[in-house]
Amino acid sequence: MKTGAVLFDMGGVLLDFQGTAGVPRGRLDWRGREALLRFLNLRRAGLTEEDLERVLFGPWRHEYDRRQALGREADWGPHCKRVRKLAGRGLRTPTKTLLSIWFRPLAEQIEPLPGVPEVLEQLRDRGCRMAIISNVPLPGALYARILGRCGLAPYFDRMYFSYEEGHRKPSPAMVRKALSDLGTPSTDAVMVGDRRSIDIVAGRAAGVRTIWLRTEDGGGPAADVTIDSIAELLDHV
Repeated sequence: MKTGAVLFDMGGVLLDFQGTAGVPRGRLDWRGREALLRFLNLRRAGLTEEDLERVLFGPWRHEYDRRQALGREADWGPHCKRVRKLAGRGLRTPTKTLLSIWFRPLAEQIEPLPGVPEVLEQLRDRGCRMAIISNVPLPGALYARILGRCGLAPYFDRMYFSYEEGHRKPSPAMVRKALSDLGTPSTDAVMVGDRRSIDIVAGRAAGVRTIWLRTEDGGGPAADVTIDSIAELLDHV
């Protein structure tokens, strides 16, 4: 069967997010908050970690917990605006820059999963077009930067991140947009993901073949193909 386009989920398929769901947790969260406070307090703002929790992370987390019901990602913009106002002294640092400071300790540790570069190289040699279709809680540019550092970005014709796109899988909206942008019929494309309830549902709804990279998150409809390692993907596209 001809495969003109391969659409990939990112975390758990291409990159190892270390179980963090793409945002800093635990020690990495603490390190990021400390770095953000140092940056903000260069202007002698006198902010504390309690201030950050009250005006930034707490309000964002409240919205983040509702993301599935809302069908979109939580917007960091209003919360970062409150941080800038609290810091005072004309702070104009963009939201993406503030978040990148917090995100950096985690970003520096994210690496490709084993076998991913080799599989992408072979798919490119076969003439497959490739795109990323990923739910992310932060601006997509932060993840695109990691893909660039890891040498994976050049393999992809398009990247679609839910934070900017305004839709989250299992909605098929990003999959359909990718097919349109790539000029690939749904019958010539495949969606590869590690979550049946999200990736496989989105792919099926868009009418593409689906491949599930087996994980413990097995709830949801069956995929057309199940694989146990990314290397097995080459046998099915």
